[in-house]
Amino acid sequence: MKTDKLLLGLSLMLLGFNAEAQKTLVNKKQKAAPASDFAVLPYRNSNWEMMGFEKDVKQASLNQDELNKVNLFLVRAAQDNKLKVYKRQYVCVIDQKGDKLVWVNCFCQAYDNEWRTKLFLVDDGGNCYYSFIVNLTTGKYYNLLVNGEA
Repeated sequence: MKTDKLLLGLSLMLLGFNAEAQKTLVNKKQKAAPASDFAVLPYRNSNWEMMGFEKDVKQASLNQDELNKVNLFLVRAAQDNKLKVYKRQYVCVIDQKGDKLVWVNCFCQAYDNEWRTKLFLVDDGGNCYYSFIVNLTTGKYYNLLVNGEA
């Protein structure tokens, strides 16, 4: 009889620990999945000039470490130029020298989610819209363009 009570108590205790562990995992999953404020888009040859790339560049991809570096450049560029960090699009290429370049397109608002798959371009709009290029190979950014006011 004592053994049955002991087993029942132990089972209930283990179930309680398991329920708490599952609750913690659910909470961690919820915190780890915020809505993303960036999109990595494919390079299209027709856009090279508008982005500030040389003509003969090739599509490239970004790994997580490279994304982290681009985000550090984004913060630095925003601080250096008194700009805010907004939604952003990244287009990654490799140039003729073999340097990995990322065009960063920043904007404060989009009216739908099309920006996640198509380039978001506007005329004017002031410092709500800006772009620049990060050279991951040399560790520098350049070609900062802030839109003007209409």
